[in-house]
Amino acid sequence: MIKRCVQNNRLVYYMRRADNVFWEQHWKKHFSSDIYRRAKHGKLGDFEKPFAKWLPRYGRILEAGCGLGQLVLALRVRGYDVEGVEWAEEIVRTVKKLHPNLPIRVGDVLKLEVPDNYYTGYISLGVMEHYRGGPEPYLKEAYRVLQPGGILLASVPHFHALCRLKARLGFYRDNTEGLEFYQYAFLPYEFCAIVEACGFKILEIFYYDPFKGIRDEIEIPLLRWLLNQRFISRGLARLLNILPYANRLGHMFLVVAQVSK
Repeated sequence: MIKRCVQNNRLVYYMRRADNVFWEQHWKKHFSSDIYRRAKHGKLGDFEKPFAKWLPRYGRILEAGCGLGQLVLALRVRGYDVEGVEWAEEIVRTVKKLHPNLPIRVGDVLKLEVPDNYYTGYISLGVMEHYRGGPEPYLKEAYRVLQPGGILLASVPHFHALCRLKARLGFYRDNTEGLEFYQYAFLPYEFCAIVEACGFKILEIFYYDPFKGIRDEIEIPLLRWLLNQRFISRGLARLLNILPYANRLGHMFLVVAQVSK
């Protein structure tokens, strides 16, 4: 059970610590050969537009925290020279059994075993929010391994307008005693300021998954049940993805930034 509260202008989630054991259990739960079906055709889903626009077509690219490796696979199908690092060793072994030639390896994204200025692109999707001390260590390591002019694409959970309204109305006052820090949701301006302080220039922000952004804030059990029905969720998700400004309620936002060095 996730509990949430507001601290220092961030929405803070408490559940259990997102350590190595957590991620191995998480990815085991979601692992299926079916997850690679779209990846084999180079499908990028929510990331189609930002990746096509900003991901370098030349040089090495890293996905830091690649999970099951489906994004690495999809990008390689598209011709990108991309590799992945994941710290859940058992998951990497499982993926390699299914895709032995997929270039993913076990590693710590805070201490990458590559020289400075090694990559032209660095992808981090839903990783940096899980460190209690903040995203700075991830960003500093990304800055180290990126070449001058290299591109960072980093996504984190969004403390969006509906969440902020609920906070003003007195929600998010959960008792978190006995629970461990899980993740932050950020205001875009705060996260962008942190990215800039770590040596990057902000190029663009993309918001995505407004359906989850809205559904997760519904407190009425029957309505939540309805939104979880596949025929409703798929249709509503498609509608929200095309409605103007609906993406500003996106569960996540992706920051595109360029190394300034």
